[in-house]
Amino acid sequence: MMGTDLTDQSKQNEVPPATAPAKRRGLTCRLGNLARWLCTALVLAVLLLISPLGAGYGNSLIHVDPLVKADYIVMLGGGLERDVEAARLYQEGWAPKIIISIGGRDVDNSEEVLKSFGVPPGDIIVDEQPRRTADHPRTVAALPGVNPASQRFLIVTSPYHTSRSQAVFLKAGYKNIVMRSPRWRAGGDVCRPGNDVWGRLKELPEKTYEMLAWGLYKLHGWV
Repeated sequence: MMGTDLTDQSKQNEVPPATAPAKRRGLTCRLGNLARWLCTALVLAVLLLISPLGAGYGNSLIHVDPLVKADYIVMLGGGLERDVEAARLYQEGWAPKIIISIGGRDVDNSEEVLKSFGVPPGDIIVDEQPRRTADHPRTVAALPGVNPASQRFLIVTSPYHTSRSQAVFLKAGYKNIVMRSPRWRAGGDVCRPGNDVWGRLKELPEKTYEMLAWGLYKLHGWV
């Protein structure tokens, strides 16, 4: 009996193994370290992107060509800036037709803006099929009278979107495209954003999105 009592007492004095709460504390600690690492990386990335070096990389996303006469003005997506630029190019005689390539209800708004700037309804072609940038070349090419191999296209989109748009159109076999941005100064010179810290900070969301989109498009082989 005494031996049994000693055995029971020794078992009571044993240190219990790690419990579930201890494991949870360890997991919480690791997650906290990961969160701090990610926050640090995010802060460093933001500081890099709003630095002059980041501005230079952001400007490399912008590709705008000199204006030349074309068969079509192709407006990728809606928005007042793009609508006004497309109408301006039409009124100045750079192309006789405007293609609105955009899915959803925004197409009606863009069409009304073009008409308000004097573009006749007969010179507006609506392409409501695209859902993403990679769709535009295919849906535009499917329109009656459009020939990507022989015709020239003035493509209007936002500044940081110009280089990726150019890449998907070239990948799709378009032979003659001219990229234009709706942000202009007097005389039509393109206004490249990000000339100071505040300007670069305002452009940060769009620039970051476009960088991630480039990675996704390369992964899928769309550019």
